[in-house]
Amino acid sequence: MDLIIILIIIGLVVFWTRDFKFFIYSLGIIEVFFRLLHFIGDNLGMKELTNLINEYVPKSLFDILGKYSTGLFYQVLCWALFAGFVAFEVYLVRYLFKRK
Repeated sequence: MDLIIILIIIGLVVFWTRDFKFFIYSLGIIEVFFRLLHFIGDNLGMKELTNLINEYVPKSLFDILGKYSTGLFYQVLCWALFAGFVAFEVYLVRYLFKRK
C-alpha cells in the first residue's frame, strides 16, 4: 500500500509540474520526511506514537523497494534511486551557490 501511495504522489508531482527537477525534489522530500518521522518516533518517548510510526511509515524509499522487489531488479531500482539522490544533491548544491 505504501508503494502505491508514493507512486501516486510522485505521479501527481510529475503530471502537475512536468519537470524532471520537481520529480527529483519530490524523491528527496519524501526520503527526508520518512527519516524525520522515524527520528521523532524514536526520540520523543511516546510508545504509542513510536509503534504507529514503525508500523505504518517506512524507514526510507530503499525499504519500500526492498519490500516489493528482489534480486537484480532490486539492485537496478536501488541504483536508479541512488542516481536520483545524487541529482537531488547536485540541484541543492547548485541552488546554494547560485544564491551567493
